[in-house]
Amino acid sequence: MSRFAGYRRILSYGVPFGALTRDIWLICLSCIIGAFGEGLYFWIFPLYIRQLQADYVQLGLVYSVLLGVSALVSLAGGLLADRCDRKKLLILGWILWIFAPLTYSFAVEWSQLILGAICWGASNIAGPAISAYVITAVTDKKRVASVVTFVFSTFTFSYIFAPAVGGYLATIAGMRLVLYVSTLLIVASTCVFFFIESQHPSKSKEEEHHSPLASTEKKRLLRKLLLWSCFFTLITFFMSLARNFVPIFLSEQASLSEFHVGLFGYVNFAGITFVGIAMGRLGDRWKKSGAISISLLLFIVSMVPLLLVRDPMVLMLLAFVYGGSAVIGSLVSSLVGTIAPEAKRGLWLSIPQSLSLFAAFAAPYLGGFLYTYSPYYAFIVSIVAAPFLLMFSMLALKD
Repeated sequence: MSRFAGYRRILSYGVPFGALTRDIWLICLSCIIGAFGEGLYFWIFPLYIRQLQADYVQLGLVYSVLLGVSALVSLAGGLLADRCDRKKLLILGWILWIFAPLTYSFAVEWSQLILGAICWGASNIAGPAISAYVITAVTDKKRVASVVTFVFSTFTFSYIFAPAVGGYLATIAGMRLVLYVSTLLIVASTCVFFFIESQHPSKSKEEEHHSPLASTEKKRLLRKLLLWSCFFTLITFFMSLARNFVPIFLSEQASLSEFHVGLFGYVNFAGITFVGIAMGRLGDRWKKSGAISISLLLFIVSMVPLLLVRDPMVLMLLAFVYGGSAVIGSLVSSLVGTIAPEAKRGLWLSIPQSLSLFAAFAAPYLGGFLYTYSPYYAFIVSIVAAPFLLMFSMLALKD
């Protein structure tokens, strides 16, 4: 028993045990299974698109469709999350997610990937619902950032192992088998949601009418919501210019094999997972804007040498640091979910998600044009913008 208590104490540095409920644990389990399925192919998906005879602009177009549909359905998902049983929305979103890799597996040319990209984007109807469900279910509201980043980290935890496995399977058996296995695992993760409790959003208007917040305070919170949403949108745009081209850059410019490209993804998602947990704790104990500033600094520190280094071992170290820049979205969600009125939590959470997805929709297409002119241009634009975003986060953002 004492040994178990010792293990639990060690794990408690990263796992917010006291704030997690049975339903949140089940959501984490679903994320682990589903993310492993998606992670088998998603990191090397750009290589698959290129194998289907897509040029760089067409590659960017596939991601633009995927993210554009995500942005369009996110606001609808936020509205539904404030009106419907959130459990049903999660199941609906995960069912749509199943059809993405299944459709990809039948493609014989790049344009046939568009239908799968639409299915993937449509699955984001569950995005605001899962955030609202978790934030509402948290037992300790002072640890919301820790819980939200932990749930996000269970998703990325599977990505630690999946890209290398997917890269290996693709090498020996081809991408179609990888996509079939991915489909089966996402089906299994969908089934987990049938075991969580229904969560109906608050329908009480009395709560808003008698809120202790004065009208000026509500306006202040709305301004904060819009400021954080716009800031997150800018971050997403500039980071997304180059993000989807990292595997292509590593393969074509750094001459890494498919296995090493997958290994880069393995280490990258380890960084997202463990740095993400640390940033969540930092956001709760210090401030979320400070944690975001550190994440932006990690982006700069990792991306500059990425363009210059060719040694695989050094690239793996950079991959871990690069992962630390991918946790900003969960920090923004934790803040917005905390300040949002409970009856409108889904809608408020959908606003930064939708705006950032619209930015992510536009960025890959522009990134494709930049990458066509030079493999370095998209990365350079991202790097040049990052210090300005860092200064803004340090000087203008407040929790």
